[in-house]
Amino acid sequence: MTSKNDNVNYKPMFLLSAMFMGIIGSGFMSKEEALATYAPSIMEQKEAVKLFTEAPVEITAGDSESVIRIAKAILGEEIPPMVTPQLKSKEGLTSVYQLGEYEMTLENFNLKKSSEQEIFVSFRKVTSLGATKEDALVLTTVSEENATSLASEVDSTYRLKVAVSDTTAPVIRLVQDEDTITEGDDFDPQDYIKSVIDDVDGKLSYETESDVDTETPGVYTVTYRAKDNAGNEASANVTITVEEKPAAVIESSYESGSYNGGGQGSVSVNGSVVANAALSQLGANQDCTMLVTNSLAAAGINFHGWPAEYMSLGTIVSGAEAQPGDIIYYADSGVGTSHVAIYLGGNQAVHGGWGGATTTVAGAYMGSGPVFIHIAQ
Repeated sequence: MTSKNDNVNYKPMFLLSAMFMGIIGSGFMSKEEALATYAPSIMEQKEAVKLFTEAPVEITAGDSESVIRIAKAILGEEIPPMVTPQLKSKEGLTSVYQLGEYEMTLENFNLKKSSEQEIFVSFRKVTSLGATKEDALVLTTVSEENATSLASEVDSTYRLKVAVSDTTAPVIRLVQDEDTITEGDDFDPQDYIKSVIDDVDGKLSYETESDVDTETPGVYTVTYRAKDNAGNEASANVTITVEEKPAAVIESSYESGSYNGGGQGSVSVNGSVVANAALSQLGANQDCTMLVTNSLAAAGINFHGWPAEYMSLGTIVSGAEAQPGDIIYYADSGVGTSHVAIYLGGNQAVHGGWGGATTTVAGAYMGSGPVFIHIAQ
């Protein structure tokens, strides 16, 4: 291969190899001594190599295409369009790639540093100094006679300017981008960050903006921001929904009462047991009567019927007298049908058959208005 441009001024390595072998063959010094003697002159030649071009080759930090860009800037069409560089070795700022029929060495090259750099680029036919004749024949179209010499031939070294720019923003990885918590729960925005990584700068610190108020139900946003050393910025958001905490089930002012009906005899009833049993069914798929039936069963009352029939299980009281665990009856739930629920206190109740068939907590006042049935007598 011939060097491009008159600027290139590098003597092939095989000439120096011949000099070494001549000295060693004469018996004056060992191969190691010869290398030590001639090493300075080799470096002088490399430093004397003129710039291939004054204009730097523009590449992007971390770009996997950067190596092929550098090669094509020098060799142009001699590099096949579909060839892919294969990294053979790397030590410090020196990397060796196999590039089609060439071995390409980059020295003083830092692809992860955003800066203008002056590097050395060397090309050698075939993959390495140790390539066999068979390797050379496979990788080139030369004759068998020339294959051995090509396997150890250094074609050219170039001094080249490259301008490495970092235009890629950091990547913020989240554990999840939305979550629902309950009013009063502990909350730490750092729990939602998995990592903040930049392809050039590595692990980065980040800033957090959060307006989450765990004492006030609502929808909030947590924003995370990061900036790399080149000034590229990234952000990510997590949506936090704070749900209202269900009304606390307080102990009823009566500890127990007696229920006598349905032929069951006297039964001890505790309103908090009924209320807690109702809360334990949240999310269950069932109608309103099954919710009330299951809640009463926890207190030892076995009854199931139409909504109005539950009124026979106790005494009607006013809203001011109602206790957690009391039954609520509605002649009209607001959609033209009767309904029953379990009162929690604080104007809240557990309703079955809500939104289709779900058991949930909602207000006690709706439709025709609540009729409270105190089941303790």
